[in-house]
Amino acid sequence: MSPYDDILLAETASVNIKYVINEEEFSVSSTTMVNKLGHLKLSRTVHLLDPDNFELQYELTALGKSVALNHLEIEADVNLENQVMMAEGFQCWSTTKELGRYNKLSSIPGVVSWFTQFNLQGDYDFFNYSGHPGHIHSTGYTYLRNTNNNHIVFLGSVSEESGYTYFKANLNGNKFSLYKDIEGKQLDPGQTLRIKLLVSQGDQVSELKLIWRRYANYYDPKHEFQNPRHLTGWSSWYNFYERVTEKDVLSSLEAFKKHKYPIDVFQIDDGFESQIGDWLDVDQVKFPRGMKALCDDIKKQNYLPGIWLAPFAVGFKSKIVKDHPEWLLKHPDGRLVVAGPNWGGFYAMDIYHPEVRIYLHQVFDQVIDTWGYKLLKLDFLFAAAMIPRLGKSRGEIMWDAMDLIMEVTRKRALLLGSGVTLPSTWGRLEYSRVSSDASPWWDNSVLRIANVRERVATSNAIISTLNRWPMASTVFGSDPDVFFVRSDNNQLTKQEKHTLLVVNIVFGQLVLMSDNVDLYDKLEHKLYSSIFPKPKAQVKELVSVGLDVYKATYTVGDREYVFIVNLSPLPFTAKLPWLDHGHYFERSNVLIHGSKVDWLSPFTPVFLLPHETRTFMKIRRDSNDRFMGSTGHIVPGSEIETITEKGDDIYIVLKKPHMEKKTRIYVRLDSFDSEIPSIFVDGELAKRVEKIIWDDHITVAKVTLFDNQ
Repeated sequence: MSPYDDILLAETASVNIKYVINEEEFSVSSTTMVNKLGHLKLSRTVHLLDPDNFELQYELTALGKSVALNHLEIEADVNLENQVMMAEGFQCWSTTKELGRYNKLSSIPGVVSWFTQFNLQGDYDFFNYSGHPGHIHSTGYTYLRNTNNNHIVFLGSVSEESGYTYFKANLNGNKFSLYKDIEGKQLDPGQTLRIKLLVSQGDQVSELKLIWRRYANYYDPKHEFQNPRHLTGWSSWYNFYERVTEKDVLSSLEAFKKHKYPIDVFQIDDGFESQIGDWLDVDQVKFPRGMKALCDDIKKQNYLPGIWLAPFAVGFKSKIVKDHPEWLLKHPDGRLVVAGPNWGGFYAMDIYHPEVRIYLHQVFDQVIDTWGYKLLKLDFLFAAAMIPRLGKSRGEIMWDAMDLIMEVTRKRALLLGSGVTLPSTWGRLEYSRVSSDASPWWDNSVLRIANVRERVATSNAIISTLNRWPMASTVFGSDPDVFFVRSDNNQLTKQEKHTLLVVNIVFGQLVLMSDNVDLYDKLEHKLYSSIFPKPKAQVKELVSVGLDVYKATYTVGDREYVFIVNLSPLPFTAKLPWLDHGHYFERSNVLIHGSKVDWLSPFTPVFLLPHETRTFMKIRRDSNDRFMGSTGHIVPGSEIETITEKGDDIYIVLKKPHMEKKTRIYVRLDSFDSEIPSIFVDGELAKRVEKIIWDDHITVAKVTLFDNQ
């Protein structure tokens, strides 16, 4: 049987529960789904929705006494032969990818945790990383994929408000379990803990998007957060970091005006505040006019003004530490909870303290209504739920923290989450980070070897962005973090810069950068300008075609594309997929090849250098679409609104906004002896049109635009 059938029919399972009553510890186990386990009642119900979908629910009820839960795991025998498992990380920064029987997940070594405190950003301190091959776990949701036929079995929690849900598999031992992080959860007599899952199956990877749309209905039944607006823009962080000043922001703002880049968002990141937590106490030396004046400057250029906050973080030197220590989260012994190493270390707000809630209302009222910022990047949100308390588990507290965010913002601004467990954002935030921080370097080998899944690294960011593809425009708009085109302060190769840009533009709905565009050379301007207008790509499928080599299939409008990305340190040769009666068009990396183009046959070998990406547009000879490619956009054709024929003439309408940079558009001619038609672009007759006979099957008219740019 498949894993789907095993899970559906698993009437017998191993159950292990640990709890405390009046300081006395209990541990109860059973090899069958018995109704009564110690002082608790456990029930299992299945609701079959259709042959490919069912809901699975467990209910744990306290019988006669109040129970403090510590551990709950339900394990079943499941056929996991030839399966790989999606390992969703603890939070959005955590590495997320498919893992198999030879892979393992290990915790950060103690000495690294002591020295860096990076353990605080993940679940290393409260979840047991076995470190054994084939022992894989995933948070919130997962799927199993049969490597022989790509059959998918998806499992997703629809009850994350009751605590973090983990899926665990021993791929070498055919064991699959449901684990609930319930440490600290208090059940009073008659009170019930509900765990509910959606289990779905599909015959191929492309069905994951449909499964996710069904899954999203549980979190966003009104579909308010599906298909968000695609936005491009600038953030101060990855150029100026916390050193940013008002002068830096104004200089960057002027550079975008000078070069006429039609971005949507202009976001000020960390560095404007005097201390972390003192959000309304603006650093008057660095920002002498204050944040409202700067917001007004951004609005004058018709950009959406954005600002960064970490609402649950409090720096060691914050006024709050001195004036309101009662606002801070404390361990049971009274010690302040340290939530992370950033800024020399920071504490966490106690979200249940009434004065904290009043303070956060004041902060958001001033930032949104008085200052005028309409996109809020909310970072380090995990800090609110560092420890269980008040009879609530960590996951429950995280859920309450996001409820508080909804309460204090009241839909007055677009919200972007970061440093947050993803299920807590679904159906609540317009955008969320889906990766670690990107960086102007490829990877940090030391932190990778030390198992830091949240490490700042471009390769780490790309891996998670790719593997979280079904979430995009389903439960929120994906933010894959920034890309880097610049040459200054950047260790990325030309292949790596191009790869990061392609992945972010195709897989992201909110796509930012931090470069000073005034420092770009000609080719860097050409590459950056090629993202406008932002393509509204719909990813159909992502499949692995080699070790750390992926093939993505996606559409923009009616056109279909494929890119192959080699994230490995070794060269790789792939083959283009089969295409009936057609060819592929490739526009190469402009940083290396300028405006080089090519038309390729199906099954053509495609050579990729380490960290290189190559993009191909499908062209079907029997299509009515005469578009054959272009050099002006990183996703060729995304700059075209329409191509129509009127008699012997061809009319091309460009999408707005577009960059008036030199570009070439290729239009299909019926044969090598066809006459060149009159071609009009935005109503004007194109002056430079040439015929190119590429081979026996491809003859095109090459239209050169903006030749004076």
